Amino acid sequence: MIRAAADRFDVIERMITSLAQGDLFLETPVFNDDPELEAIVLGLQMLAEELIASRAQLDRRAHELERSNAELDVLSRGFIRLSELSNLLLSCNTSAEAFTVVADSAREMYGGLSGGVYLTGPSRDLVDAVATWGDLAVVASFPPEDCWALRRGHSHLARPSGPEPFCEHARPDGPRTSLCIPMLAQGEAIGVLHLVGRPDVAARVLTTSAQRLAVAAAEECALALANVRLREKLAVQSVRDPLTGLYNRRFAEESITREIARAQREGKPLAFVILDLDGFKSFNDEYGHDGGDIALRAASTLFVESIRTSDMASRLGGDEFLLLLPGSSVEAAIAKCDVIRARLRLQEVHHRGRVLPSITLSGGAAGFPDHGSNAEALLRAADAALYEAKRAGRDRVTAAAPTGPPSRDIEFSEKAPE
Repeated sequence: MIRAAADRFDVIERMITSLAQGDLFLETPVFNDDPELEAIVLGLQMLAEELIASRAQLDRRAHELERSNAELDVLSRGFIRLSELSNLLLSCNTSAEAFTVVADSAREMYGGLSGGVYLTGPSRDLVDAVATWGDLAVVASFPPEDCWALRRGHSHLARPSGPEPFCEHARPDGPRTSLCIPMLAQGEAIGVLHLVGRPDVAARVLTTSAQRLAVAAAEECALALANVRLREKLAVQSVRDPLTGLYNRRFAEESITREIARAQREGKPLAFVILDLDGFKSFNDEYGHDGGDIALRAASTLFVESIRTSDMASRLGGDEFLLLLPGSSVEAAIAKCDVIRARLRLQEVHHRGRVLPSITLSGGAAGFPDHGSNAEALLRAADAALYEAKRAGRDRVTAAAPTGPPSRDIEFSEKAPE
């Protein structure tokens, strides 16, 4: 009897020892003839079950904490990269540099995904890819209405098995996950950041934290690209004539000094031609400023089409223009201008449903070093030759006199006679 009771207590002791050692899956003895021992065993079973539930809860919390730490690590590294991206974009001088920086950063931040950065064009009827990456093909351009993110004004995530529809520009040819994020600058959508990948890769890379990071990156890129484009626009406006698109007078004066120094250094000729549209004041009076502006733009387009990329056409003011032709002799410059004159006479300019009369031009050509060694002397020589062309009957280009100063004192800004 005493031996049987000791055996029973040994069983209870082993259960308690197992619980103390963390072995929660107990072998449960049955003591039907001893209600007190049966109650002890039941209590130990309930304790084991509670410990099992607590352990499972701790494991879940540990897993969640591990996942949170991993996401925090991703966010931390992402914000570091975002800070680097911001600094790089602030240092970009051109849009092309900024596009390359954005593509490289996106490739690094979202490895395994393909995508592109798209910007809205001037007409706002197309969104064009300015940077792409990855092995999955993305479209080169699409209308803004084809992108849900641009239409809704916030990010749009589409999965193969999800309820969200795919954007028309991201229609997959296989299982794909697509994320589009509008790039907003000062409340205006200037483009979209598009990420696409296979579902297994996207599920691993596009976590909730990574999506928030992508939104922050898109905002940073939008502001930086808007600033770069604004700087480029201001830079163009500072050197371009707003009506004709040719270089303006200030840029021409700077270029003349630079090109003279280059010609002197390389021992090559340099030709200057000042051109003036004949009778333009009367033309402007008869057909109005709108007609005159159209004629100026048409002539300017012809100048650009007729010269080399190394040459320069600029508008000095009114209907007076300057051609700067590095490496050309005066004779070659006059021959080029004769071709321009012939094409200008045949050019049809339409305004308000009618064809405007043809326009002729006169010009004066001078060259370095034959007609001077500095900008002032060369421009005076070309301007004097322009006056000679006007006096001789217009519609011609005259070479400057080989020697001797002009017979009158001419300022660069003074206008030749009609």
